Amino acid sequence: MAVTGSPSRRLIRWVLIGSVTLNLLVIGVIIGGIFGHDRHPPRMVVGDVTLGIFTKSLSPEDREALRQEAQKRAPEFRAMRMQARADLTALIGALKAQPWDRAEVKAILTRHQDRMVKRVQLGDALIFERFDAMSVADRRDFADRLQKDVEQHEKRREERRAQKRDAQ
Repeated sequence: MAVTGSPSRRLIRWVLIGSVTLNLLVIGVIIGGIFGHDRHPPRMVVGDVTLGIFTKSLSPEDREALRQEAQKRAPEFRAMRMQARADLTALIGALKAQPWDRAEVKAILTRHQDRMVKRVQLGDALIFERFDAMSVADRRDFADRLQKDVEQHEKRREERRAQKRDAQ
């Protein structure tokens, strides 16, 4: 009986080791998920709202408020992206067609332009809502940051132009 008990004990030992290992892996995944969440937050429905040079000049709180407002309008942005993809596919087909249909390409590009205008209008609406929500002091601080950012942008632009002239 002692001979048959020995392989059984080894099997139990390996099963226990496997079970402990599996439990430690599960615990590690759970703890990693809890603590790693701050380093890698879930993807946003709407990415960072970019409004050109305004974006840098906004305070982090204002950028977050804009992002949240944009998320509320995510279905509009999503629909525009889907339409853009469909139009891109149609444009590729129209450009490959023989003979090519200039009117079709023009219609596709007009829809693209209309979508871009609508995106700009949505961005304008978001920034105006943010300006309305700002206090007088916040608006002045924003204007000061914007002025500084514009001056820095112009300075960098002039430096790049000078580098190009020097390189020639």
